[in-house]
Amino acid sequence: MKIVFKIVGLCIAFIAWTVVSHAQDTTKTQTGDLDFASKATASNNFELQAASIALAKSQDANIKQYAQMINEEHTAAGNELSTLVKSKNWQLSTPDNQKFGAMIDQLNNVDPANFDRVYADIMTKTHEEALALFKDTSTGTATTDADLRKFATDKIPAFEKHLDQIKNIKPATGSINSLPPRPGTPSPVAKNKVPKPILK
Repeated sequence: MKIVFKIVGLCIAFIAWTVVSHAQDTTKTQTGDLDFASKATASNNFELQAASIALAKSQDANIKQYAQMINEEHTAAGNELSTLVKSKNWQLSTPDNQKFGAMIDQLNNVDPANFDRVYADIMTKTHEEALALFKDTSTGTATTDADLRKFATDKIPAFEKHLDQIKNIKPATGSINSLPPRPGTPSPVAKNKVPKPILK
């Protein structure tokens, strides 16, 4: 009887060890997955914020069309990633978003004459960074979840398209001369104009 109890005890101990070991392995392998999902979510949210600002402030029809496309495609990508994360019961961390916050402030505060150029520059930079992140996830070893790797792989062509499109848009660069004069400020033409003599 004692032998039976010992065997049962050993079995229980082995099962418990297996469960704990598996849980530790799962936590270890999910670190890269959670890191990517968190960064991708933050990046996607930024793209949507920036697109919303561009739709409100841009004076360039091509930039507005681009921002509308970004809004539609990144909304779909964000929903897809959110559904995937929920299906895995993952709890995402909140990455340091100071970089994104600073760029949003820049877009909100830049003068209208230079907005389109600044937006195009930011979109170029952020899409280059996003492509590097997604390509590393697609081919690297940091992530192990097959569904997440497929998500990253599937989105690379779209992000490459976004990058190519913004590089081909040449928004007009504003200058101080293109801004309307302040009330009471004489124009350069008026300032240099020689008054005609008054005939009596």
